[in-house]
Amino acid sequence: MFSQRSPYITDVFTPRNSDVNSEMYVDRPDLERELVRSLKRNSHSLLFGDSGNGKSWLYKKVLSDADIPFVVANCANASRLKSVTQEICNCLIEPGTVSKLGFSEQKAAEINAYFAKGGLTHSDNYEIAQEEPLLKAFRLFDGAKPGRKIVVLDNLESIFGSEYLMDELADIVILLDDDRYASCDVNLLIVGVPNGVLQYFSSTKSSESVSNRIQEIDKVVNLNEPQVEQIVSRGFSLLKVDFPDNEIIALSRHVMNVTLGIAQRVHEYCEYLAYKIEDNDWYYDSSLLEEADLAWLKSGLRQSYQVVRSYLNSRETSVSRRNQVVFCIAKVRQHQFDSNHIDSLIRDEFPTTVPASHMGIGSILTELSSGESPLLNKHSSNNLYSVRDPRYLMCIRLALYKDHAAEKVVKKGFTR
Repeated sequence: MFSQRSPYITDVFTPRNSDVNSEMYVDRPDLERELVRSLKRNSHSLLFGDSGNGKSWLYKKVLSDADIPFVVANCANASRLKSVTQEICNCLIEPGTVSKLGFSEQKAAEINAYFAKGGLTHSDNYEIAQEEPLLKAFRLFDGAKPGRKIVVLDNLESIFGSEYLMDELADIVILLDDDRYASCDVNLLIVGVPNGVLQYFSSTKSSESVSNRIQEIDKVVNLNEPQVEQIVSRGFSLLKVDFPDNEIIALSRHVMNVTLGIAQRVHEYCEYLAYKIEDNDWYYDSSLLEEADLAWLKSGLRQSYQVVRSYLNSRETSVSRRNQVVFCIAKVRQHQFDSNHIDSLIRDEFPTTVPASHMGIGSILTELSSGESPLLNKHSSNNLYSVRDPRYLMCIRLALYKDHAAEKVVKKGFTR
C-alpha cells in the first residue's frame, strides 16, 4: 500500500544529488582539514579518488564552511568546447554581457577658406585593446568578493587523455603566477578520478614546474564501516523506520559488503531498500534485503551482472572451479592479487574439493582477464590481477553465495 511520508525517500537517500545533503553528509575530518589548509595556501589543489566516493560533496562542504567563494567548471564541457579557458570564462561571465570593442570620434571638418567652418563632419574609429578573456573573467570574479576565490575544475578525467587540453591546463596553472592574474587571488581546485596527474605534468615537455604549483590531497577512498552505519542509521531514522535490536548493525554490514563502501552506491542501495520497506507498510524485515538486492541489481548493475555471468561455468559440474575462483575474488581485501592468493582462499573455503594435483587457477585468471569485456585487469609487469570495475565485485557479492553443506558456489535466481 502506498503510504509515502515526509521527508520523502528521495530527500534522504540522494545518490546523484550534486548539492550537498547536509543531513546525510558524513564527516571526513582528516580530508576536510587537509583540503581547507591547501585551499588557503598560495597554491593550487588536486583532489582525486574513484568515481562515486563523494569528492564533490567533500569540496563543496569544505568551501562553504570556510566561506570561500567558488565556481565549478566542468572538464567534460571543456572537452566538448575543446577549450579549458572557454569553459572557465563561461562559468564566470554571465551570458549576454556586453563588451565595448571601440569608439568613434566625430570632428567638424575645416574645408578651406572658401567655406564656413562646421557643418561637414568625418569619423575616425579607434580599436580598444581587448583584455585577455581569462584575465577579464578572473577580474570580474575578483570584484564580486575580496579575498581568496576558487575555480573548481571537476571531472578532470574528461580531458586527461587529451594532450592539447592538458597542456592548456598546465599553461593556466603557470600563468596564474603572473602578477596580472595573481592580483585576482584566484586558485584552482582540480578534481577527478586520475591519480597520476602530478606525474603527467612533471613529464610533459613544457610543464616541468606545474607539479610544484599543485598540492595533492590524500585520495578520497571508500567509506569505512562506521561511516556506512552512520548513513544507514541516520537515513532510516529520518524516515522513521523502526529496527529490532542490533538489526541496524546487521543491515549496515550487508550494505557495506555489497556496496564496498562507495558513497554513491550506499545511497543507491538504501534508496531501493527504503522503497521495499515502504511497500511493506514501513515495516522492516530482513527478508526484504533479497528483494532490495534484486531491485538494485536490475536497475543499476544489470550490464555488469551480464559480464560476471558470462564468466561463470556454463553448466553445473561437481566442482565448478571457475565459479569458486570468481567467488573468492570477491573475498580478496587487497587491490591486487595473484594466483597463489586465490589458490589459498579456495583451499580455505572449499577444502574437500581441492585435488592433489594443480587446480589451474592461473589459467582461469588469464581467461577472466581476456575477451571483449574482461572481468580482471592483468598487470604484466608483476603478474598481478585487479578487478576491472568495482561494480563487478558488487555483482559477485549480490549474485553468488556459498552452500556450506555442499561446499559449492550457488547463483541466486535473479530471473525476474
